[in-house]
Amino acid sequence: MDNSTRDMRGLSRIRSVGEISVSDSKVSSDNMTQEFCSGFCALGGFPYFGLQYARACYCSWDFGSVGPAKESDCNITCNGNSSQICGGFWRNSVFALTYPKRSCFKQSQMPNLNVSSTLPTSWSLAAQTALDCLIPCEASADCQAVIFSGQQRLCHLLRFAYPPA
Repeated sequence: MDNSTRDMRGLSRIRSVGEISVSDSKVSSDNMTQEFCSGFCALGGFPYFGLQYARACYCSWDFGSVGPAKESDCNITCNGNSSQICGGFWRNSVFALTYPKRSCFKQSQMPNLNVSSTLPTSWSLAAQTALDCLIPCEASADCQAVIFSGQQRLCHLLRFAYPPA
């Protein structure tokens, strides 16, 4: 179930990710699908995503604070794929996301993706090598990626989502 205080609030402090706007703790789209929502929430490492009323996508670290609903209450098809269910009126179709253990890192060019948030999205550490960045990132549940600056001898550990405070 859901109400105006929102059961799934993982995006509550995020304003946008790239070109995708976030408002009222959700991403809305006239072409919403389960694949889009799961992919979007996976960017932040969230364990759950929910779809509501055919076009709304929510990401969260938990759910169920408003109480359970009957599965039959989720009866509205997704705007972007009529063979999928995307919740109902004040009802979330909730799905779990799983992630493999990170056991290797890939070096890549800096992506052109801007994240707008009311919270900090990175923290810095002194480092001599890229390996000095990878070890603390691997040990942190919040770290999603690292940027190593050899010239500055600094690591920037990046996070894209926050557990509830």
